[in-house]
Amino acid sequence: QYGSTVTADVAVLQALSKRAHFGKFVAESKYRSNPEEYQLLVDADDSEGVMKLLTNAVVEEKVLRRAKLKAATYGREPMLANMPPIEGTDETCEIIAAAAASAVVAAVEAVKKDGVKTKGKIDPAVIEGIYRDIVIPLTKDIEVAYLYRRCGRNPPEDLDPTWLTKSNKFSLNA
Repeated sequence: QYGSTVTADVAVLQALSKRAHFGKFVAESKYRSNPEEYQLLVDADDSEGVMKLLTNAVVEEKVLRRAKLKAATYGREPMLANMPPIEGTDETCEIIAAAAASAVVAAVEAVKKDGVKTKGKIDPAVIEGIYRDIVIPLTKDIEVAYLYRRCGRNPPEDLDPTWLTKSNKFSLNA
């Protein structure tokens, strides 16, 4: 079913693009907090300076941690079968408690740094790596390009939106 898989792939790529382009809203907010500094950096054609100014390492670490935790809980079965009945409560409360317990176990496994494989459907470290190596850098490139345009200049060529097709990094023929 190549058609179905291609349709699913396109949906994933569109979602990734939408997510990365939310960076424009972040960039506008950051620009408004310090327009003079961004303008000086753009006028000096200092894309690295713009990148440094907009980078918030603390927020990036929070995003990575959240992505890892979400991946750890994805596709998990609630621990309802293993839980003893909770006296004085209804079934809804037991289901919520089981789901919470399952999420806690997954979160604890996700933050372990011992390299042990988790029981989930996907390795949380892989998702963390995708965010660290692809999603966040792509989003920041879009933010820098936006800030250049916001300051009345064209972004550097390496931030051109067609960079993926210009590089061999993502070429199917490489």
